[in-house]
Amino acid sequence: MFEPIRYILAFFESIVVFFGVLSNSGQLTIPGDYFTKLNRMGIFENQAQKSLPQTDIHDIILKHFTENASGKTPKCLLIGYDGARPDALAFTIDGNENGVRALRSGGGAVYNLYTGGSNRLNPFSWQDTSTAPGWTTMLTGCWAKGEGGHGVSANGINKAEEPKLIFTELLEADLTGQTAFVVSWGGHFQGDGASYKNDIAYCAEKNLNANWITLGTDELVFEQTMAEVQDPDAGMVMCILEYCDHNGHGTGEGTGFYNENPNYEQAIKDSERDAYALMQEVKARPTYDNEDWLIIITTDHGGTFNGHGSQFAGCRQTFLALNKPL
Repeated sequence: MFEPIRYILAFFESIVVFFGVLSNSGQLTIPGDYFTKLNRMGIFENQAQKSLPQTDIHDIILKHFTENASGKTPKCLLIGYDGARPDALAFTIDGNENGVRALRSGGGAVYNLYTGGSNRLNPFSWQDTSTAPGWTTMLTGCWAKGEGGHGVSANGINKAEEPKLIFTELLEADLTGQTAFVVSWGGHFQGDGASYKNDIAYCAEKNLNANWITLGTDELVFEQTMAEVQDPDAGMVMCILEYCDHNGHGTGEGTGFYNENPNYEQAIKDSERDAYALMQEVKARPTYDNEDWLIIITTDHGGTFNGHGSQFAGCRQTFLALNKPL
């Protein structure tokens, strides 16, 4: 059944998005202003106006495992920075011991991506630019809505049984023997509205070696992910760091999804520090020379003011950094 009020508001927002977006200062600016800012950073392989869909991440990972010609064992580390705007990479791209910088300097690349649904001018295709929809889209290769959609259009919704998550696909196809997904936000795995409630049950029923780990803080998530990449049986390891999202939300001084917020600046730096350490730990594996690791750093959504969820460019624009250029 249609929700008239929701779609009336969605239609209004589509008009606002078409003619302009609100900047962090609250001024109305044309969408190209934010795109121009991203393009001038000089770190992205593609123009912001030609951003890739977030769905591509699933296909990149699957191809790494199914079409790997290296003669080595394919593996993957996916590091998520929840709520990291792509323009925030300006703080870290030329610094020392940063995850994204290390990927670029090591022969990798960074790309402009978008989330929020396939068409920002069509309200019926929209999904919230929020945590659950963003990660589910990249882990299934599908948007929430439309034929074959995963159904997670907002937080608090169970993903449909199909399409399957990339973890399940890899395990069922015997492309890897073990996966680990480490988070701090309980909405992923815990409670009736957990995004991956059905996936966890399915993997348990099929005796698949999928580990779903919820811990209380980013520090604990980092420590556990370090342990996971040290595990000899590690196949695909994913973690989500919440530094940026936590510092973007809230009210008062020191909050907000914008570069002028020193706490948000520190949050992206903390994320980059942890990512770099995880990448170094992968390279320290005794079996590393016989392994082919795909390393990805990405984000589920951006943000404007103190929140996200809308179709504004500041929320829709994301990024993808990886060690293997597309």
